[in-house]
Amino acid sequence: MRPFCYERASDASTAIAMLAQAPGGVFLAGGTNLVDLMKLGVAQPELLIDISHLPYNRVELLSDGGIRIGAAVRNSDLAADRTIRSRYPMLAQALLAGASGQLRNLAT
Repeated sequence: MRPFCYERASDASTAIAMLAQAPGGVFLAGGTNLVDLMKLGVAQPELLIDISHLPYNRVELLSDGGIRIGAAVRNSDLAADRTIRSRYPMLAQALLAGASGQLRNLAT
């Protein structure tokens, strides 16, 4: 892996400003794929901007009947969500089939 910098964003505006200042940066949430790509030398970001603690970890029902899935919702939480399981069972099944439980608990 090449050297990189790490910053933890305090809010969405700060995260966007950090990325604007470092075009070679990327957002880090779960990081499971990103770390693999960095180890292989495929991804070589100069800056990792941690957004994992920002409040985007919810599945919300919308007034028009749709669903908003936050960018930080863990795959395991999404697969277990009652609404997703009942209205989008194929999505829940795909999430469960796509990775081990350990990865689903981290991946977003």
